[in-house]
Amino acid sequence: MKLAPLSIAVLVALAFTAESLRGEGKGLRKRSAEQGNYRVAVVEIPEEVGSEFVRLKPKVLLYRPIKISQEKLPLIVTLHGFGGGRRDIEQKKWQGAIRQLLKPENQEYETLVLEPQSDGEWDPDSLQKMLDYVIRENPDVDTKRIYCMGYSMGGKGTWEWAVHHPDRFAAIIPKGFIPDLSKIDGMVRLPIWAMVGDKESRPRVEGLPAMEKVLKKLGSTKVKISVFEGANHAAAAGRSKEEPGVFEWLFSWERD
Repeated sequence: MKLAPLSIAVLVALAFTAESLRGEGKGLRKRSAEQGNYRVAVVEIPEEVGSEFVRLKPKVLLYRPIKISQEKLPLIVTLHGFGGGRRDIEQKKWQGAIRQLLKPENQEYETLVLEPQSDGEWDPDSLQKMLDYVIRENPDVDTKRIYCMGYSMGGKGTWEWAVHHPDRFAAIIPKGFIPDLSKIDGMVRLPIWAMVGDKESRPRVEGLPAMEKVLKKLGSTKVKISVFEGANHAAAAGRSKEEPGVFEWLFSWERD
């Protein structure tokens, strides 16, 4: 049986509409408020706080576990790499560290996850002001269990924030960055797990072992590095997300 031209047009239109709806459904799921045991909210930093920010945007994502078994919760701050500040914050929901926490092997961990955005390199003092505000508004944050991690520009931001404010964190995981060793003395007591690919740029590949060597010489017993064999800068980003034991190591530390 032959279909009339109008019938064919209708079928094509229906198929296109169904495909569009499927795409919208995927987008809605991606931007939904809840996944697994977590709920996400966009937090707006008030003008009186955000007016002093340098490049830091006045909106952040805050993930919170829905079912909890403790009164105080640890907090992980994740810093994105170059270009991560260009996208609308709604489009960044359910990416980054939260995706690892949603995996079955990590569902035992209950933690807040804070994801800010920057229009360029991370400014430590702006991050400090932002975090102070978030802690004031969320009294269930355990200030002895605050952690930071990031890759590339986010790794550099993690390192520089800790250099400027080493007493802020219980532990940090900076990845794929070039460490500035000029103010490293204050980092001796801070647990650090740094990561890099052995095919990344020479300053990165040589910088992290140099950082480890200097810290150990100064007396640190809490620093280690992971070097991913055969991984360039892009590949090392994926490898760092697959590294086993990251959250177990992170949550094993508590600030004095």
